[in-house]
Amino acid sequence: MKLKLKVLIATAVLCSSLSTVTSNTLANNKVTTEQQLQAEWEKEERETQQAIKNFQPTTAEESRKNLEALKKMAPEKYEEATKVNILANSGKMGTVGDILITYDNKTSVWAHGHAAIVRDNNDYIVEAWPDVGVRVYQNNWANRFSTKKKFYVKDASYSKYDSAQKWAYYQVGDPYSLTATKDSVDKFYCSQLVWKAWNNTGYDLDADGGQIVTPADLEEHSLTIAY
Repeated sequence: MKLKLKVLIATAVLCSSLSTVTSNTLANNKVTTEQQLQAEWEKEERETQQAIKNFQPTTAEESRKNLEALKKMAPEKYEEATKVNILANSGKMGTVGDILITYDNKTSVWAHGHAAIVRDNNDYIVEAWPDVGVRVYQNNWANRFSTKKKFYVKDASYSKYDSAQKWAYYQVGDPYSLTATKDSVDKFYCSQLVWKAWNNTGYDLDADGGQIVTPADLEEHSLTIAY
C-alpha cells in the first residue's frame, strides 16, 4: 500500500513538472514568434520604402514585349489582356486572375500599399479592405490610384488564373486582419489574400518568404510580369 502511494505521488510530481516545462516552452515559443514577426514587419517596411522609391510605371514597350510573351503561354488570356489595354481609359486594369498593386493606400498601421485580384468578369476585383473584410469591388484601379500596376503570372495556364480568382471570391465576407499569416484560413489582409489565392494553384509568389507578404513582395517575384 505504501509503495503504491509513493508511486502515485511520484507520478503526480512528474506530471506537474512536465506541465510546467510545457507551459514555459509554449510561452517562450510565443515570445520568440512575436519577436520574429516584429523583425519581419520591420524588414518588410524597409523593402516597401525601397520599392516605392524604385517604382516606375509600366512603359508601352515593356507592356508590348510582355504581352507577346503571354501570347505564347496563354493565348486566351492574351486576347483578353489586349482588349483591356486598348480600353485603358475605362479605369479597369487586368483580366481574370491578374494581380493589381498600388503603393498609394496607407494607414497608421499599414504603409505597404494595396493589392487585389481581378475577377472572371474584369469589371470587378476581389480585395481585403480595412473595416470591411474580403469583398467584391468595382475594378476602377487605374482611376482609383495614382501608382498602379497589373501583373500576369509567368507560365500559368488560363485555368490557373480562373482558379486563383475563384479561391479569392470564396473568401468574400471573411474579416480583414493584419494579424493574419500565410497559415490563416479565416482572416486576411490585401496582399496575403492575393498570395493565398495564387498559392492555392501551386504558385508561391512571395519574393522573400517568411510569414508576411506585401504588395512589394508580389511585384518583385520573378514570376509576376507587369504589362
